[in-house]
Amino acid sequence: MCSVNRYRMQEAGKIFVAITESDEIGVESYDPGMLSDWLKKALTGAGKSQSELARHLTAALGRSIDRAAVNKMVSGKRAISADELLEASRFLSTPTPQDFQKLVKLAGYVGAGQEVYQFDDDGAGFVEAPPSAEDGTEAVEVRGESMLPLYEDGTILYYSRQLPPENMVGRRAVVKLADDRILVKAVRRGAEKGLFTLVSLNAPDIEDVALQWAAPIDWIKPR
Repeated sequence: MCSVNRYRMQEAGKIFVAITESDEIGVESYDPGMLSDWLKKALTGAGKSQSELARHLTAALGRSIDRAAVNKMVSGKRAISADELLEASRFLSTPTPQDFQKLVKLAGYVGAGQEVYQFDDDGAGFVEAPPSAEDGTEAVEVRGESMLPLYEDGTILYYSRQLPPENMVGRRAVVKLADDRILVKAVRRGAEKGLFTLVSLNAPDIEDVALQWAAPIDWIKPR
């Protein structure tokens, strides 16, 4: 088992734990509640409609963003990504707000034991980003108690790289099995090449399973 340097960081009254063996952390979006008022006022001030903004974002960013999506941005029901924010600012000739909370995508819920919570295609919303985050990070929320006392139910784990499972042998990781289950486990080699044993603290091992990928945990936000 390789050693890991860790340090704790206090931000806005919340604790993050850094796993410094990984050097990639990420940011994806900004607080939808804080930006919804800005977007509403910017549309009014520029005399533009939600449909006009939707058409502009679709053309400028090369992906479909319809009026319903813009309406959710304005009402605070959908996060606004960094590129959407900057393009809206240009189109509406309104400076971006200077203070906002950085968020990353909550990709879904993971089982620490045998019980598994599948990911949705669109994820499960957004959560607060770790300090000094960059592009690429997603988060998962732990469900279950098999990794106590290390990870409580509700702990948020952040990761940015999906690696070949062999690269994570001897380390704890978010793993995706061949049958699409996603768990938080320590990874060991299995009885045959290409198979792995997944180890919990308080649950039986899952032996000799194939994995699609294993992601090193960059940051931990305790419950």
